[in-house]
Amino acid sequence: MRIYMQMTHTRVSLFGAAGYTGVELLKLLALHPQIALVAAASDTNAGKPVEALTGAPLGGLGFCRTEEALAIDADVALLAIPPEPAVALAQQLRARGVKVIDLSNAHRATDAAEYGLTSLFGERIAASSLIANPGCYATCVITAVAPLVRHGLIDRDVIVAAGSGVTGAGRQAVEEMSLGEMHDNVRAYKVLRHQHVPEIEMALNRLGGPVRVVLTTHLLPVARGIFATINVRLRGAATSEQLTARFRNDYATDPTVTVLGTPEDVSLRKVVGTNQVLVGVASAGDLCVVTAALDNLLKGAAGQAVENLNAVIGVPRTTGLTHLARHA
Repeated sequence: MRIYMQMTHTRVSLFGAAGYTGVELLKLLALHPQIALVAAASDTNAGKPVEALTGAPLGGLGFCRTEEALAIDADVALLAIPPEPAVALAQQLRARGVKVIDLSNAHRATDAAEYGLTSLFGERIAASSLIANPGCYATCVITAVAPLVRHGLIDRDVIVAAGSGVTGAGRQAVEEMSLGEMHDNVRAYKVLRHQHVPEIEMALNRLGGPVRVVLTTHLLPVARGIFATINVRLRGAATSEQLTARFRNDYATDPTVTVLGTPEDVSLRKVVGTNQVLVGVASAGDLCVVTAALDNLLKGAAGQAVENLNAVIGVPRTTGLTHLARHA
């Protein structure tokens, strides 16, 4: 195993480097001007060159086992692994002074970590040693609803119907994720029990709340992307133009959120392959509909993790992300 190191840069280790999100992180970190990727851990792919999954070499870096990666000095660790091992690894790494960005749901909606949605909580992230990277659905819904909650414009309930591409479930060889089952098919899953609801409610309640989120998720016959349609009742009548102006003012300085003219303007095709969230809002009296879309593997996971990494090391938020296409 060869290690690609630039000791003048921040040393980063990546655990879970061979999953869908892990591979996206490998590609992003390879082009990050302030990062030296010192370890890419994948027990099932240990010994293989990284290019076997990325399609391009990464300074001769090869996949290694978790134990090997733990033995390599790093400043920051990214955990793209399931929740239970993430808890154990985070404890070991932090005990050695390594800052941790956890992409699992182990530390979300808890007081143990800072919630890593940079659009809303960027100033608090930089000072934290444990950052919980938001979920993909959560990033989409929170971004779409935040201006309404922050300004006290809605009643309690936030009703969400959202769909995700199959990569949102990670790499798993199960029949229900096969092409034969997914082609020309849409189905709901985890109805009234989705794991992202607590973190969505936590983040929105921090902005003003209280809110109650009802999230119905659907599996879409596409590889990647999330599209959400959100219905809320306003506390008072507002026009679509007024709400759009409010959204644009709130996100005027955010390089990752684009507020489009109408909800109909938002689409997956415009956002997949980018680190953007697209949002559109409309109203009729006191009824309001917001649509939002993002790439679940980028802004919903790896891209957001790089934003958190940038906050930790004190560089501009979009460093290492500006090469991603922006279609909107």
